[in-house]
Amino acid sequence: MLRNLIITVSLSVGIGSFIYLLNGVFGATVGADPAEIISVWIASALIGVASALHHTQMASTLAMVIQLGTGIIAFTTIAVFNGWIALNTTDIIFYAGVIFVIMLIIFVVFYLLSVFDSRTINEKLNKK
Repeated sequence: MLRNLIITVSLSVGIGSFIYLLNGVFGATVGADPAEIISVWIASALIGVASALHHTQMASTLAMVIQLGTGIIAFTTIAVFNGWIALNTTDIIFYAGVIFVIMLIIFVVFYLLSVFDSRTINEKLNKK
């Protein structure tokens, strides 16, 4: 379990850092404040902890809902905390929606990768 936790947290921090970097490339982030970077790492790590639920006996759908909820809450909170968005309902809902879409895209990519891996494994097993 500890191995899975370390792997999922590492992957999540890597993905969160990459998305933060993309914001910098496209000009959404000007100057890297250490507190901002650490807050992105913390939010990403929380998603990684929630991702570890996929390696338990919990239903996959429930684990995914918890992971999505954790990600939306964590990143929206740090967005308000870091001043990326104003503390008003419209900005929060829009930002949470964008985070939802980004996480959904990541879920779909990981799902497709697992499907392709499964097909490759099945093909190799059928050849034997």
